[in-house]
Amino acid sequence: MPHHPVRTLNIYDKGSNYLILDNDDTTPLYNAHFTPNSTPHMTVTRPDDPKHTVGTATFFPTQKLHFATASNIELTLPQGRTVSMNKHGGLISSDKRAVQTVQGLLYWKGGYAETGFLKLVDEHGAIVCEFKNQEYTMKKMGVFEIMHEVGGEMLDDIVVSGVAMISEEKTSMSQVAGQMAAAGSI
Repeated sequence: MPHHPVRTLNIYDKGSNYLILDNDDTTPLYNAHFTPNSTPHMTVTRPDDPKHTVGTATFFPTQKLHFATASNIELTLPQGRTVSMNKHGGLISSDKRAVQTVQGLLYWKGGYAETGFLKLVDEHGAIVCEFKNQEYTMKKMGVFEIMHEVGGEMLDDIVVSGVAMISEEKTSMSQVAGQMAAAGSI
């Protein structure tokens, strides 16, 4: 039996930032700003209070087979909680990354580069949130479909960790492709 989301967040790629809108696709909830040459590499704020940081992400690249691959990610979440999200597995892997949220330990699974979607699941595999790629629409990057009601801080945890996952997956895969092309592998 398919589950339907109780809330859908719409994500738009605006170049050096992502704009995240609520269900109505007009109410701005978050901005994710990217600064690749300084840390943190990603800062999430609210459009109505851009000086207040909701969360950050810093990416630490790893090497496999002499190529930069998936990063280790360090998040700073609401109330100053620091969480590491390290990917385990092969060069291109759909293995999961754990994230300690206010509701407990959850896991991002899937792979943007492989499938165009990511899932945030609990320890029993129940879906908390899904990212679905919608770049094919030429209008929006994708959506976060949240499957049950969550409080404000939990929503912050989902958005910060989820946007970090999307950004890292897109960046890592383009870096690997560039390195392979430079090496004459593709």
